Order: sequence, then structure tokens, then C-alpha cells
Amino acid sequence: MRLIIVSNRLPVAVSNSNGKFSMEKSAGGLVSGLSDFLKSLKNNAKGVREYLWLGWPGDKIDKEDEEYVRQKVQKDFSASPIFLSKKLMDKVYLGFCNRTLWPLFHYFPNYAHFDLDYWFEYKRMNKIFCDELLKEIRDGDIIWIHDYHLMLLPAMLREHVSNPIGFFLHIPFPSYEMYRMLHKESRTEILEGLIGADLIGFHTHDYTQHFLRCVLRILGKENHMGKISMPDHTVQVDTFPMGIDFDKFYLMDVSPFPSNKPGRGEPRMVLSVDRLDYSKGIINRLLGFELFLKRHPEWHGKVCMNMIVVPSRTGVGAYRKIKSSLDELVGKINGSYGSISWTPVIYQYTSLPHKELIATYRRSDVALLTPLRDGMNLVAKEYIASLEDHRGMLILSEFTGAAKELSESLVINPNNIDEIAEAIEEALNVPMKQQIRGNKIMQKRLRRYNVTKWANDFVNKLVETSHISRDSVSRKLLNQSLLQRLTGNFRKAKSRIIIVNYDGTLVPYTKYPASAEPPEALLRLLKNLDAQIETDIVIISSRGKDELDEWLGGLPLNLTAEHGSWIREANNNEWALLKPLSSEWKEEVLPILEMYTDRLPGSYIQERDYSVAWHYHKSDIEQASQLVKEVNDHLLSITTNISAHVIHGSKVIEVSNSGINKGELAMHWLSRKEYDFILAIGSGWSDELLFQTMPPHAWSIKVGLAQTAANYVVKGQTDAIAILDKLRDH
Repeated sequence: MRLIIVSNRLPVAVSNSNGKFSMEKSAGGLVSGLSDFLKSLKNNAKGVREYLWLGWPGDKIDKEDEEYVRQKVQKDFSASPIFLSKKLMDKVYLGFCNRTLWPLFHYFPNYAHFDLDYWFEYKRMNKIFCDELLKEIRDGDIIWIHDYHLMLLPAMLREHVSNPIGFFLHIPFPSYEMYRMLHKESRTEILEGLIGADLIGFHTHDYTQHFLRCVLRILGKENHMGKISMPDHTVQVDTFPMGIDFDKFYLMDVSPFPSNKPGRGEPRMVLSVDRLDYSKGIINRLLGFELFLKRHPEWHGKVCMNMIVVPSRTGVGAYRKIKSSLDELVGKINGSYGSISWTPVIYQYTSLPHKELIATYRRSDVALLTPLRDGMNLVAKEYIASLEDHRGMLILSEFTGAAKELSESLVINPNNIDEIAEAIEEALNVPMKQQIRGNKIMQKRLRRYNVTKWANDFVNKLVETSHISRDSVSRKLLNQSLLQRLTGNFRKAKSRIIIVNYDGTLVPYTKYPASAEPPEALLRLLKNLDAQIETDIVIISSRGKDELDEWLGGLPLNLTAEHGSWIREANNNEWALLKPLSSEWKEEVLPILEMYTDRLPGSYIQERDYSVAWHYHKSDIEQASQLVKEVNDHLLSITTNISAHVIHGSKVIEVSNSGINKGELAMHWLSRKEYDFILAIGSGWSDELLFQTMPPHAWSIKVGLAQTAANYVVKGQTDAIAILDKLRDH
């Protein structure tokens, strides 16, 4: 089995200087973490023995050199480059990704800029990735897509392949109130793109719940314990906090770089390491340190802040402004508090080599990491893992994913300058025994759930989820071979009956039930089928007699209304009760539904002769999804003692007479004569009784890939129509 990793960038950045190619490891936690995982792949991931990494190698490659670069990275790095123009990547990476998605997902709407051209180019880049991937994918491959640059890719791939597809987001997923600020088209298509995956992973439970809420409110799709049912697969949404290679940091020999804590008489070190980014809260951090110096003159000359700022996205205007403000503030603090022998803030605008960085971690008495919003923040984990002497204090923002795992650190609100100043003072005075005890607890946690465990958990869950989804579908899916057999049986039969549900089968579920009028093409199809010799058509519906008369009364069809309370046989304009019924139960049910109608704006009651429907398709979907459970429980508690039962439909709860169901209806129609071809098609859970009463030789088909008593399933409503169309007399 092969793992295909897909990310915006390759693990190596390729550049060409005067005909000489150089390949340097790409920066960032994603590349670092996955590279560590891939080294251990043969011994860990279930059944995975090889991998291929697809991504952009950079823009410094001429057209004529592309084939050479392709062969080189495939041979040396098990990677496959996707070549993209600098113009496209500027609009996608610097444009939609970092001027639209990044600020909104990090709760900085004031920095967000939406440009339709950027959005169209984002879609185009995802399509290019899809096309290139399709050239590489083989049967049995596992596909793992990473991060916000490629959120449309899962659904694009799903149209072409049945391989397991996983997606992991390495930044926060925002709340619904923030996410909805995206342009209407993009916010919908991004969610639809993501749920093309079998497994979607986030760093924290909060991000997972934010995503599920957005899917509910924007797409109207509910979940059951993180599972979202799609027409052709099941999506599992779960939490996987990313780890690090613990031993690489804990056991690293960092010589020749000094790594001992400052000795007596030397200033103690408060370390700050971050990329240049407004989400990192670097300015607040400096202001907090400045306030600490102002309040605690006794620490002057005894402590300094070692601030390492890694250059990032220098092409984005907002980042240049932060750099200017940062330079100015560092100068102000050093000018106000420094002396010839002491510099309060040691400021480095650079990235450090790996060994030197770990040595710096070990030398620091305090790590001050206070992002205003961060997906995980692996630097916090790296700092704790590097402390071989177990001495040191971590001050960490509560708005990082890592704060959930590193609760023994000093967790603060990074927006509060006072808290930052107080935390610095507290961290410098924590007793050594308390430091060691807390760090050992956190190190044990980080060692146990390292990056390899994180990646293996995700890959194994992806394989498991995909197999369960595919197995449940493949066993019963009505394929072309079965469809030909069904058609052949129909042609040979001397007497035939087709029992079909109306909503969700003959017509798609609609937002507004009154708009489900049958199109002309459907009426012609039904008329054609009914006109064939010895063919009876039975349409089962929860709708009232008047609607069915208006829509289908002109055709010689057998109709049932109100879940079977009323029946109308073909060529007979009169409706009749299936059996004597009572509607006295309405006296108890209607007051309950009226109460909930008052509580849920947009809901309404539709009363018929022998049924009552409570509709909530016009209501706020999140409020409705919570209240529906209460309505259902309340109705079930009273209908057990009266002659009525509760039926769930699409955005509707119905109550009708007990003792009448689709199974009993089917027996009524089947008892009239012997049929040697029987076809039953339905989409709702109430159709299960219909399927259960079918004789052994019947064809029973469920619309929608779900657990069912039907013999076969099809993906959607259009597939049901396609089956009926195959039976028509062309």
C-alpha cells in the first residue's frame, strides 16, 4: 500500500542559480513533522510501505528544466513536483490563502480581503492539483491532503477515484460567526470540497466542533458522533493533536553550541520564537515584557528577552507593517531601559539552524509563546521536549491548540498585557522542584503521543473509515450488471408491479415541500410505464389527497396519501380509507406541536384528515436540530398510549394512525393478484417496513447509501429515476 501526501509545497524548495540547481528542505512544522513520520513509515503505519509526496517545488524553475527537476526529486525525495506559475501562486498563496483565509481563520477579519479573481485562481490551482494527482494515483493508494491551500481538492478527487481520501487542517477552523464572513460561494464550496474526504482531521476538539457546526448551518448536513452521511461515502470528522519527534529534541547533541542555563551574575533568558505574523501576538509580547520591566526594576540587568523572529510572507503589506512596528518597539524598550552593560531585548530577524535552536531552548529559563490564535504551536512542544535537565517554564497562550495538552505550563490570555507581565514575573520565581515536576509530566505526554503516533493514528483511522464506508456500499450497490438483470426480468415478466415512494425518490427533497410538483418528464415516464401491458404503478406518499390529485390525478396510477390512510386505485377518481380510522388522537398531539411551533420560529403545522405534520424547513437549522430531539421524545411519550405513531421525514415530523405502514400498504396491493416482477423503491426510514414485507423474488432498492433491509442501494434520487427510465417502452 502506498501513501500519497499532497501539500501546497514539496518537502524541498528547488532553485536554479546560473544553471546550478540547489534543493533545500522547506520550512515549517508540516514538512518537519511529516518527514519524521515518513522515516519510520515501514515500521508503523498499517500496511503502508512506500510514499509519494506531491506539491509545488517553487517558481525558480524554467520550463526546459522541469523534466530534470521531476526526475531528481522523484529519485532523491520520493516526490512529484506540480509546476505552477509565479503569477498563479501570487494570486493563490499571497492572495486568497493569506489575504482571505489566513486572517479569517485566525480571527483577524480586519486584515481579510476578498477578491473574486483570487477565488477563481484558488479554484484553478486546486483543479491543477487534481489533474496531476489523477496521473499518479493507483488502485490501493491512500491519499492524505494537507492544509488550507487545498480545501477544494477532496471533492474534486472524489468524482474520479474511490481511494481513501484524508484531509488535515493545520490552522484553526473558525467559529461559524467568523467563517460566514467569507463570500457566499466560497464558504459553501470550501465545505463541499472538504466533505469529499473520508476523514477530516483537526488539532483540537473546538476546531472539530466549529467545522461540524458550519456544515450544519451552511450545508444543512447533520452529523452523528462526527459522522456525516454523503450519497457515496461517509465522512468521519475527528480530532488529532499533532505531535513532534520527541527524541530528536530531547536526545540531540547540540555541540558546539552552548546549552547550559545562565550562571550566577548572568541575565536569565526569556525566549520568544515565532514567524513574523500578526496572529503570533509578538507586539503584545513585547508590550508585556516592557510592562514587566516597568513594574519590577529589581529585575533590571538580571533578565533579557531573546526574541527570534523568522521572516515570513514579506510580500504581504500587513507583515511589512508589523515588522516596522516591531523594530520601533524593540528600539524604544532598549532605549528606555538598557544600559552599556545590559540590553533588555536581543532581537534576531532570522531563522536558526536546528542544533542552535535546540541549544537556545535549553539555555532559556522561560519560553514566552503568546499567539493571539494558533492551530497548534509546535514550538511550545519543542521547548518542553528539549529540556533535558527538566528546568524551565513555559508561558503559553490559551488560544493555541497546544494549551490543551500542556496544561502544566502558565496558560494566559495573550490579549491581556497585564497577564503577560505577571506571568513573566511568576515564571522567573517558580521553585525548581515545581518546574521539574511539571516538565516531566508534559514530556511523558509528548513522548507518548509523538508525531509518528499522530500520523499513524490518522492513516489507520482513514483506512478503517474508508473500508467501512466502501464495504457497506459495495455489498448492496446496484451496479450495471444487476441493472441489466433487473431490466431483463421486467421485460420477461407477464405481470408487473412497481411500488415507489414520491418525495426523495420520484422527486428530490426540496427546501419547500409545496415546490415538489412533478416535472413534465416524470409525468411522461410514469404514463409510459403504466401503459405497458400488465404493469401496475403504485405511488406511496405522506402528502394529502388534494396535492396528489392536483399533481398526479390525471394519470391512471394507484395512489396512497397520508402514509396509506387513503388509497385511490387506478381509473377510479374516488379516495377510500384503507381501513376504519380515528382522528381523536389529534386532541392530544396538536397542543404539543403548537407549543413547539411557538418556540421555533419558522416552523408550522399542516393538519390533514388522519395525519399531522410539523415542518421546520424554514427554521434556523441549528436551533431546529436541537429542538427536534425534544419534540420527538415528547411525541413518543404520548403516542405509546394512543392509536398514533411518529414518522420522521426530511425536515418534518409527522404523526399518523398506528396500524398503517408501508409494509401493510404493500400487502394490500400485492394481494390483488400474482405478480412475477415486483420492484419497490424508497428513500426514507419508513420505507424499511416496505422492504421487509417484500417476497423473496422482489427487487427492493433504497435511495441513499445507508443501512437498509432493501436488497440493493443506489446513491441518489436521479439514480432511482434512471432505473425507471430503463424500464420504459422506448
